[in-house]
This record gives sequence, structure tokens and C-alpha cells, in this order.
Amino acid sequence: MNLFNHPIQPNEAELSALTQSPWPEYRRWLLSYDRLTLAQWQEQRRAAVTWPKRVFSVLVPVYNTPPAYLTACIHSVQIQSYPHWQLCLVDDGSTQTETTQLCQRMAQKDPRIHWLRQQNQGICAATNAALVMAQGDYVAFLDHDDRLAPHALFAVARLLCQQPDIDIVYSDRDMLDEHGQRFMHLFKPDWSPETLLSGNYLFHLLIYRKALVMALGGLRAKFEGSQDFDLILRASDEIEQERAKIYHLPQVLYHWRQHPQSVALNHNAKTYAYAAGIAALQQTLQRRGLNATVHENPALWRGNYVVEFKTETDKRHEVIVWQENLYIIQQLNQKIAASQADYIVLLHHANPLPAQAQILALLSWLQGSKVGMTTGKIVDDAGKIIHAGLVQRLQQPPLAIYADHFENSPSYLAATAIVRNVSCAHPAFCAFKKSLWQQLGGFDEAYHSMVALLDFSLNCLKKQRIVYNPHSRCIAHTDITWSTGDLALYQQRWEKRLHAGDPYYNPWLSVTQTDMGLDLNGVK
Repeated sequence: MNLFNHPIQPNEAELSALTQSPWPEYRRWLLSYDRLTLAQWQEQRRAAVTWPKRVFSVLVPVYNTPPAYLTACIHSVQIQSYPHWQLCLVDDGSTQTETTQLCQRMAQKDPRIHWLRQQNQGICAATNAALVMAQGDYVAFLDHDDRLAPHALFAVARLLCQQPDIDIVYSDRDMLDEHGQRFMHLFKPDWSPETLLSGNYLFHLLIYRKALVMALGGLRAKFEGSQDFDLILRASDEIEQERAKIYHLPQVLYHWRQHPQSVALNHNAKTYAYAAGIAALQQTLQRRGLNATVHENPALWRGNYVVEFKTETDKRHEVIVWQENLYIIQQLNQKIAASQADYIVLLHHANPLPAQAQILALLSWLQGSKVGMTTGKIVDDAGKIIHAGLVQRLQQPPLAIYADHFENSPSYLAATAIVRNVSCAHPAFCAFKKSLWQQLGGFDEAYHSMVALLDFSLNCLKKQRIVYNPHSRCIAHTDITWSTGDLALYQQRWEKRLHAGDPYYNPWLSVTQTDMGLDLNGVK
């Protein structure tokens, strides 16, 4: 087959349709940053055939899929600009003959499409059957009514040419409405292990090295409905042990279709999935030797979870209240050095002392061996957010997302309402392991303000992670101010690191607006 005159390639009209959105802001972004022309598609094809050959097996379990949706799904694989792929369709006992006939017909027309029909056994069994069919080096998971972006496999293959040791790749995604237009974009953070414990933030698109999935035993039927969540949780154990490597591609490579039967539109369409999600999380915590319980987050849409750790009775903590002055960093170092506690809690002097339960919640996530610091939610007397996670920025003080919004306001990615990884703690209410403080040599006394904690945070990230916990809440009458002189020193020291962007904040999101809107800088 001549790869340069491929019998199935997109046309300009089809590619142009992929920039349509009912959301004006997103359509502007699509036209500016995500528009693929036929000439670009063809150039990608020419480049791809010169690379080392890596075959992607796309796994699609099928069951009574409306023909129009399944046709579009298959077509989205056939028009990939990367040529080395295999499509594995497993019909899980569809009762609608048009679904079965369509699979058979498409496989007869295209030798790259492999088809199998089996008795109805569920999505895990169907996906595992597709995994057995897979001949590729990597496997990509695709739902039977969704679509891949035309350059999805090309983007992943290009990454693997640059970093061939990567085992798992995930991308950003959006949704398709009833008219096939794109909306509800989901621009994700880089790998965030604690965020994953709040829910499966990274599913779609997910591509694994096949050998890793086989080593993990494939999908497990006991977690049907959250089988993809269970798989990435088990894979994350391998990542934590540095036996596997994961990478986030900040590109929208997957389109999740909404329709009345899909979880994308109706979160109660598959209620059993959420019980399976809880079970997968509970088992993960047990594997890691962590004493905790899991339940759904009642304040959010389904699929968001809360992990509650049991109190460590053998650990001591001390609350150190601080107030701005020229010698604050030196004073803090002296107080922490003198403390006999395992955990140190910092609290701004203007903040009322939180209840003991709030402090224990702040400390609870320090039980993990990879978490060195935690920071809580800070709200004012009116219930408006002062702090719900900071974003590190170049040549500016950190951005406090959703500052001055009411704390129950819906937030993008539920960022203000879930436990998640962040790049720095807020000095007005945070905690850390004293052992980490000692290992890092304390706070740098070249600073004369709590900018020193930003410096300490980035040093912390070299060894351990930082977690924002919204279930640990503190009232404050005012926010702190960042010292201009210390910020200049901090920016100079960490310029290269800050220039790379905050790993826990997607580069397509605004760093000038607090509501995590799209970065449309320069868009006409």
C-alpha cells in the first residue's frame, strides 16, 4: 500500500469541521492552536514513514453501537497521519445486527482492521480479547463511540522517537456534542499521583506499552465500569517504584462523545462504575500500606472521591504561628530546629487557630512516603477563596486560582475542591515533615519574608511532592503580601524552572486570570 497516496485520508472540509465549537472562546483557540490542514497532515505522513517503526494497536470493545458513531470512530483511526497502526474491534455479543455487520464489513475492506465476535461478557473481557489480538508495541484505548484526533498517533510516535523509554502517554481531551462539534475541553496537569487518588483525571487518551499492560494482567472484571481507573492505579505503583515512566502530552488528541447513554452526558448511566472506582482506590491504598477509607465526594459530580486517612497516633506535630518582620526566616528556622515534633504546621498570626480536625486533615497526607508538604484551603469571613492552590509564574508572584470566588463556585477540573498536587504551599496555612526541612537545610535566610517558603517548595519537589487539601480549611481576614525584593531574588534563582511552567497547571490555561480560562494571548 502506497503510504503517500493512502486510500483513506481526510479532506479539507473534514479537517475544517474539527475546529467547530459552540463555545466561542474554544473555537478561537481551536482555530489558532489546533487547526490541521490537509497539507500538514500529508507532511506528517511523510515525516512518520522515516521514523523507527512503532505499531499502535487501538483497542475498541463494541456493543450495540449506533452505526453512525461506530463508523466515525473507525474512520478516525483510518485517517491517522501516522501509518503504523492496527485496529482491534471486539464485538461483545451485540444484539443489534447492524453493529455486527458494520464491524465485519469494515474489517473486510481494510486489512489493518481485525475483528472478533464473542458472547457478551462485559467491557473488561472484550478489551482483554482485543489485547490478545494486539500485535503492536503500544496499545491505545478507544471507546466505540468516540474519536481520535487525526494526528493523535503521530503526536505520540514523535514523542517516543524523542523519549523511547516512556511506557505510558496521556493527552488532553474534549467532548463532541450532538452535532459533532467540540466543547468541554479538559486541559490536564502533568503526572499528579495524589490528584489521581481523587479521581481518574487522565483517562482519554491513554496509550500504554503493551508489555506493561500484559505484565499487569490486563483489565480486571471485578472493577468493571472503572477498569481503566484500576489499570492506571496499578500502573502508578510501577511509576512510583521507577519501573515505568509516564508522560503528559498537552494536546487535545481525543474527542469524547456525549449522548443520552454515555457517562459523558449522564453520570448516572453506569452507577456501578463508581462503586468499582471506590474499590479500586481502596485496594490501591491497601497495597501501599496506607490506613484510609474512600467515599464519593458529595460536593462534586460522580467519579470524584475523598480519601480519609486514619490519624497517626505515633506522630507529633507543632503549630508555629508567624508574623512578618525582618528576621522572620531566621526566627522560624530557630523554632523549627528546637521543635521535637515530627510535623510542623505554619499559621499566619492573623488567622484564627483552626479546629484540631482541620489540622489533622492537613497532616494526614504526610503519611505517604512521597508527600513532604501539604497546604490547606484558606477562605475569608465571607466564604470567598483566598487560597485554593497556587500556580508558579515567571516574573510574577504565584497565581491564586479562583481568588475572590465563593468557595462553592464550580471550578475547572474541580481544582478548588479536590485533593491534588501543587507546586508550592501557602505560608499562611501549611505543614511539612521536619525531616524534610532538615534534609533541605531549613529555610534559606537570604530571604527576609515568606517568599522563602516558595523557594523551599521548589527544593521540596526535587525529593517529594506537595499536596493541596481542600478538606483542611482555615479562615483568614486578609491574604499575605509577597515581598517584591524577595520575589526578585526568587525569580532570578529559579528562572529556568519557572520558565518551564508549573507542572501541575496546563500550559494552555491562563496565568493572568484566576478562573483557569484558556490562554488566548495573541488570538485575534
